[in-house]
Amino acid sequence: MLLTDDSMKFMDLLLLIALVLIWPLKLGAAPESKARPIDYSTFKWYNELPQDREADPSLQHLSFYSQANQADVGFYLYLPDGYYDEENRKNRYPTIYFLHGGRPGAEYKGLGRFPFMKDGIKRGLRPPVIYVIPNGGKLSHYDWGNAKGATAFLELVEHIDRAYRTIKDRRGRVLEGGSQGGRGVTRYLFRHPELFSSAIAMAPGHQWEKIISENNGIESEYLTIDDGSINTWDLAAGYAKRKDAPPIRFMNVIGDQDANYPGNLGFHEHLKKLGIEHEFVVVKGAGHGIDFSVDNVGDRILSFQTESFRQFGIID
Repeated sequence: MLLTDDSMKFMDLLLLIALVLIWPLKLGAAPESKARPIDYSTFKWYNELPQDREADPSLQHLSFYSQANQADVGFYLYLPDGYYDEENRKNRYPTIYFLHGGRPGAEYKGLGRFPFMKDGIKRGLRPPVIYVIPNGGKLSHYDWGNAKGATAFLELVEHIDRAYRTIKDRRGRVLEGGSQGGRGVTRYLFRHPELFSSAIAMAPGHQWEKIISENNGIESEYLTIDDGSINTWDLAAGYAKRKDAPPIRFMNVIGDQDANYPGNLGFHEHLKKLGIEHEFVVVKGAGHGIDFSVDNVGDRILSFQTESFRQFGIID
């Protein structure tokens, strides 16, 4: 059977429609078989850099004291060139928080994307910024049992604003994260729009957030979230209902070969139905590790937050 270009486009359209319609059914069973138990016994609030990892020399490995966890919590910090120069002492800078992927949390897990961001500053695609890589906590970016990862992150934001010359309002705080961190930045943006103005979620597992929403916090046979209402789907819906909701910008980036792709496509449709404007970027041929060179997606990511700072009046 010979297919014309028109018939192939029609078949592609049918396939896309079918994927949107059936993805919730698939979420009820298939992801369970991919869930696996995780060893949380190795978790630490402060982590020395493993021998097989490298940290850019411009990053500082620091800690702050978390009242919620009664512990010193590690994070990495980048200050823009010239931060301590006399002529810049009155300058204030926007802050980017990058949330790492993986479980359990560890601050060094977020180091891999830093050279990409730093190169963006050198190429003028981003303004000088303060860049922070937190430790996400035992269950990466959740409060879970006695490990308050989400609360520790909010404490860190307060610490950074006290200790450094940040722009101390939502316009100057933006979020980025990959995988578990992509889920985390989405939750933080829709839950705390008074604190953050923009977020980029890369390769997030929105299908797991959907399962949490529909099963009272149960993510899998191995894991139950303490508060099942804190998920990307319900938080986005809550934001959309708010008459006083401050404006936000949101970008979702996903590879079309990533196992998370159907869930991201569904979340994209969810946001459209809620009337939440956003950018949905599909990276052709990419799996869970996004290739930033495809279709100039890396520069699009870098430029997105710069445009956020411009729209919210931080830069000209």
